[in-house]
Amino acid sequence: MIATLFDWVLGLCFVALFFAVWLGFRLYRMSVSQHEMTRLLRDTIGTSDGVGSGGVSGGKLAAGRTDALSSLVHEAARALREEREETMQERSKLEGILSHILSGVIVIDRAGKIVLVNEATERLLGPTQEEMIGRWHWEAGRHYGLSSLVDEAIAFGVVQKREVQIHKPKELTLEAHVTPIRQTNGAISGAVVLLHDVTEWRQVEKMRSDFVANVSHELRTPITALKGFAETLLDGALNDLETARQFVQIMKDESDRLGRLVVDLLDLSRIEAKQTQIHLGPVQVERVLQRVVDTFLGHAAEAGVMLSCDLAQDSRLPAVLADEDRLQQVLINLISNALQFTRSGGRITVFAELSHDRVIVSVEDTGVGIPPEDIARVFERFYRVDKTRSRQSGGTGLGLAIVKHIVEAHGGHVGVQSEVGVGSRFFFDLPLAPDDEDE
Repeated sequence: MIATLFDWVLGLCFVALFFAVWLGFRLYRMSVSQHEMTRLLRDTIGTSDGVGSGGVSGGKLAAGRTDALSSLVHEAARALREEREETMQERSKLEGILSHILSGVIVIDRAGKIVLVNEATERLLGPTQEEMIGRWHWEAGRHYGLSSLVDEAIAFGVVQKREVQIHKPKELTLEAHVTPIRQTNGAISGAVVLLHDVTEWRQVEKMRSDFVANVSHELRTPITALKGFAETLLDGALNDLETARQFVQIMKDESDRLGRLVVDLLDLSRIEAKQTQIHLGPVQVERVLQRVVDTFLGHAAEAGVMLSCDLAQDSRLPAVLADEDRLQQVLINLISNALQFTRSGGRITVFAELSHDRVIVSVEDTGVGIPPEDIARVFERFYRVDKTRSRQSGGTGLGLAIVKHIVEAHGGHVGVQSEVGVGSRFFFDLPLAPDDEDE
């Protein structure tokens, strides 16, 4: 009886051991359903229960324990499934939030390796998410200033904030916020980096600062001249009629220049603020070109420059959609600019041509030309290639900036081609006026 009981217990142990190994293997493979696990438990313990005597009562006891174990397995599987679904939902929410954030986000662990980045970081720093995740932050960022901020935040547990200059993949000014991640016990477990692109803001601030400085300088020059000649006249130059007349003429010229500067500033301000109404309508380009050229023929003759309007006689350009007064202003500014930089004996040609659905108007001269490094800036406010020549001619430095804004207000584009010592070609395009049926 004892031997039989011992054999029964030994057999049950071997069966239980076999079942444990089998169940572990099946759970590891994640290929057994909850129903199969329950059936496997019932069959295994039920079979072992039939060995030897006392099988009925032992079977009932084993069946009760199997039901309890099956219930626990069901509960554990359900909890794991719910936890997994909740984790997947949270991960999906996090990815959705990060993908819509315009600022770059980088999560770094305690060792200094990147564990999470968003799409905006790729646009700012260059490398892809796959290339950055798992790498050291100084390898992915490739910027000493940014890496030092991360190291300081992790080492000292203090929020770091600084602007850094990024040169690759393009020139950017980034405002970096590095916040350390603290555990419940206060230990530092990593850091979160936020990168805000402030390049445009800094460019606008610089342009505003340059504009104020340029306006102050341009106003100071005529005001200083007016004050100086007035003081000279008051000190006794009034008694010399010839000198006094010469000084008064200079004062008048400086006053006129100051007036033109104020008018151009107000005009440019209204155009930029879109406070100037553009009355669009069909305009014949040839008529406007010829009218402006006729206006400048006298000035060109005095400067020894040949000014002409090159228009094809056998073909007529279609009408453009433009404000005729503003179009005339653009041409006046371009021809005035060409006269300033074309020496005696030179030539200025104004012409227009049809290109697809637009008319391109050009003002070409044989002047001094523009250096390659200055071409990109000629349409900036107060920017002068030859400052001495421009001021001597009475220019305000705003003519080309006004041209650019007026043309863009018409939906056109303005550009320049130039070679030093050969000449320049300023051009802009305008859309064609719609036909009667289209209109």
